[in-house]
Amino acid sequence: MPVAGALTPIDWVTRFDELSARRDRLGAVELDELGLAAWFLGRAAESERAWDDAHRAYLAASDPDAAIRCAFWLGYTLGERGEAVRARAWMSRLFELCGSEPDARAGAIAMLCRSVGAFATGRLDDAAEFAERAVALARASGDTDTEVLATMNRGRALVFGGRSEEGFAYMDRVMLAISSGTVSDRVAGPAYCAVVASCLDRWDVERARVWTRDLSAWCDAQRGLEPFRGECSVHRATVLRLGGEWGEAETTLVDVCSRERRPETLENALYWLGDLHRLAGRTADAEAAYRRAAELGREVQPGLALLRRDAGRLGAARTGVARALGATPLTGVRADLLAAQVELEVDHGDLGVARRAADELRALADTIDTVYLAAQADRAAALVAIATDAPEQALTLLRRSWGAWRRLDAPYEAAITRMHLGRACRTLGDEEAAQLEFDAARTVLTTLGAIPDLARLERLAAGPDRTPAAGGLTRREVEVLRLIASGRSNRDIAHELFLSEHTVARHVSNILAKLALPNRASATAFAFEHGLTQPA
Repeated sequence: MPVAGALTPIDWVTRFDELSARRDRLGAVELDELGLAAWFLGRAAESERAWDDAHRAYLAASDPDAAIRCAFWLGYTLGERGEAVRARAWMSRLFELCGSEPDARAGAIAMLCRSVGAFATGRLDDAAEFAERAVALARASGDTDTEVLATMNRGRALVFGGRSEEGFAYMDRVMLAISSGTVSDRVAGPAYCAVVASCLDRWDVERARVWTRDLSAWCDAQRGLEPFRGECSVHRATVLRLGGEWGEAETTLVDVCSRERRPETLENALYWLGDLHRLAGRTADAEAAYRRAAELGREVQPGLALLRRDAGRLGAARTGVARALGATPLTGVRADLLAAQVELEVDHGDLGVARRAADELRALADTIDTVYLAAQADRAAALVAIATDAPEQALTLLRRSWGAWRRLDAPYEAAITRMHLGRACRTLGDEEAAQLEFDAARTVLTTLGAIPDLARLERLAAGPDRTPAAGGLTRREVEVLRLIASGRSNRDIAHELFLSEHTVARHVSNILAKLALPNRASATAFAFEHGLTQPA
């Protein structure tokens, strides 16, 4: 059997045709190969039938280890297709064959099955423990395939159990084993996909980028490959999108949507395709893609909420995100939802909700400890800081966030962060610095073709919170000026606007500087002369 690391081109179509032509004369080993070829081609019924025949042929030939392996792959592939009852039946058969005191090879497979079952039912500690025992047994018997699958499952269990650094270290071992060419192709596909999916679920973008490239190369070496090519392509498109290669990402997803038959892969492809349409301002196409993904059962927030925001439907956007968060989604999806909720509530809603969402996002980032989530958390906290008149704190957070996005080579996220840096600079009264940040963001967003975000940026750069009569003051500064004109002291203003006296003093200083006025009395006169003594 060829191994994955060598990346020797494998023509599964030809191999399947050759074996099928002499189906009645095949022995156990060739029946096993026929089952594998059919599986790689996505011919589920023929794969199951061939492996069933191979299983019985191995038993007849007194080769129980090979028969157990066939039972495992039948149970595993049926489970992946959602046929739980038949999958359990084959796993029961496997345990029966292993017996009460199995040898190391059979025991390793049995323990791996227990680990997979525990992981599927959320018993993560049990999954990690069973996997560790399976690794030891597989190593003792020289069964590299089982050792790699067990190592992968231990890594997944640790990551999902909150021990991300330790778990990803196990997954790195899996990927190195595959790259070294010591793992069979039947193991390489599931291992690649499980590891990359785990990386993206926890937004470990740096690992995902490396392993996705290797997964794509492995898929390209398999002619006729079906079970993993679609999923591999969706992973690849996710990485391309983050890296600003939107055109290639869109082409990849359109291809998946045109030929993918597995609903769980198709729904993800449709969602990310909808997101690319949204970013490019193609509203109708985005709406259609999100709708199709939702029909298949995919959560379409926060993408749909951001589409609603761009259309001015802020109530629908806020409600959609809140509803999705209430459904306790997976970690990676939850992080994106929290980030969207912060942005929507800070600008258009409840600041208390925004603060709680930012705090939860920070807790997630601290637990999982990836650069992506840390950058998200910093930016979310900065938005809350800007809204609560703490622009110095916001600047520190936004600069750190921007540095992280640059490290991840994520131009869109970096540009959005610089747009908020401009907001923070303006709040501090440094309009020149603000415009420099806006210009930098504009260059990137224009190159990407991010039309809705460019529109938001232009509104912000033009100063939507200012009027000519206000002399270049921000909305908050106008509020402070009105209160100065009404005779309030800094302490009174701080109490009324829920600010610190230090912050009010800074606003007063900015007002006097912008209007070129010597004192509060002159500011009061300016307010009366320009009709700024009553709220708009």
